[in-house]
Amino acid sequence: MRITINHWNDKYQLRFELDRYEQTYKFDAETVSLEDVKSSAERMADDVLKCFVSMRSLLLQDTP
Repeated sequence: MRITINHWNDKYQLRFELDRYEQTYKFDAETVSLEDVKSSAERMADDVLKCFVSMRSLLLQDTP
């Protein structure tokens, strides 16, 4: 899973990507530091991966 953090428009954008799946979270840069976003990424990674597995399962159920 690729995890990237971008900063633009006074926001940090935390992006998780795996295969065809992506989740993005935005943080206000005025109230959250880059280190806070990095820490959030580490704490969230396992749960995001589980969401990707669930998303894949849903897609496979709905695909003929």
